[in-house]
Amino acid sequence: MADWSKLSIDISSLIHGELSVLDYIRVGAVCKQWNFACKLKYHCPTKKPQSPWLVLPDECDTTTIKFFSILEKKTYKIPCPEPMIHRRAYIGSGHGWLVTVNDTCSMHLLNPLTGAQIPLPPVTTLPFVSAHHNSHGQIIEFVVEVPYGANIISTLVFSFERMRCIFFQKAVLSAVPDVGDNCLIMMICNNWKHLVIGRAGGEAWKCISIYHHYTNIIHRKGKFHTISDTGIVKVWEHDGLFLRPKIIKSNIRYFLNQFMHYLVESLDGNLLLIVRAQEEIKPSDGFLVFSLDEQEQKWKKVNNLHEQTLFLGYNHSVCLSAANLPELQHSCIYSTNNKLLYFQHGSHDMEIFYLKEKKTRRIYHLERHLNWPPPIWLTPSLS
Repeated sequence: MADWSKLSIDISSLIHGELSVLDYIRVGAVCKQWNFACKLKYHCPTKKPQSPWLVLPDECDTTTIKFFSILEKKTYKIPCPEPMIHRRAYIGSGHGWLVTVNDTCSMHLLNPLTGAQIPLPPVTTLPFVSAHHNSHGQIIEFVVEVPYGANIISTLVFSFERMRCIFFQKAVLSAVPDVGDNCLIMMICNNWKHLVIGRAGGEAWKCISIYHHYTNIIHRKGKFHTISDTGIVKVWEHDGLFLRPKIIKSNIRYFLNQFMHYLVESLDGNLLLIVRAQEEIKPSDGFLVFSLDEQEQKWKKVNNLHEQTLFLGYNHSVCLSAANLPELQHSCIYSTNNKLLYFQHGSHDMEIFYLKEKKTRRIYHLERHLNWPPPIWLTPSLS
C-alpha cells in the first residue's frame, strides 16, 4: 500500500492547487508532511475558483465564526481569531477579507481563515466626526457634523450602537491587503452617504465627496466605481495626489431611495447595473439587470445572464461562472440585504433570484440563524 504521507512537496502542492479551500484545510490536518506543504509561502492554494461562503452570526458560541458553504450545502464553524470578533458588524468583504466594525466603532480588516487582522484609521480622523470623552480619556459618544459645501447644516450625537448602525454603510477594498501598502479602502458613510478613502494600516480617512448620496462601490480595472441614488456612475481616477471622477450619466428611471443599486463586472469585463427595490416598493421584475454600452454611454436591459451568477450585499459585488462552479445556479442573483438597521429589527432577506424566470427562491439547506450581525458573502482565501 502506498504511503501518501511521503509524497514530495512539489506533488503535494500541485494537488493542493486543485482543491477547494475547505478541502485544503482538511488536507493540512492529515499528517505533518501534508501540513508542512500547506504552510509553504510559495504555494498558492486558491488556483481553483471558489464559490462564496455566507458568514453567519452565532450568539451561542463566541469562540467560532459560522458560515454556510454553497458547495457542500452545510454550515461549518471555524475558530475565531484573537481578539474575539464576536458581535462585530461586517460592512464589506473582498479578496478573502472582511471589513469589520466592533462595538466601540473601531475598524479592522480580517481574514477569518488565517486570523490576520489589519487596523483601519479611526473615524474621528474625518473632518466631520469628533468624540466626547470621559474623565479617563475614553470615548463615550460620537459627534457627527453634516457638511454641505462650506456649511454645517446639522450636528448629531451618536452612541456607539447608533453610530455603528447608521454611520457605516459599505466599504470596498482595492487589492489584497497583505501586499505592501497598496490596499485602499473606499467607504460610504453616514446617513448622507458621503464618500471617504483610507489605506489599510493607515492613520487617517480622507473625505473625497459629500455632494451625492452614494449607494454602492466596486473596484474594477484598477479604479473605484461608484453609483449614487440619482443614477450617476463615477469612475475615480488618480490625478497626482487626488482622485477625480469621470461621470457616466444614467438613462434609467429606477433611481430613488426606494431602490438599491449594485455595480458588478461581468465575466467579459462589461459593467453591469442591478436595481433592487427596498421595503414594499418593487419593480415588477424583482431584480433588474442592465449592461453599459460604453460607446453609446447608455444602459441596456439584460434578460438572461446565461452561465453568470451574481452575489450581492455588503460584499464587493461578484460575478462568477456557473459553468466552472456547478454548485451555482445559472443566470441567478444570490443576495443578502445590506441595511444594518433592517437586520437589527428582524429583517433577513437572503434569497436566489432567477432572472430568466423572474422568480425568487430561498437558499436551500440554509438553517435558521440570528439577524445580528448581518450575514455577508465572502470568497474564502488563505492569502
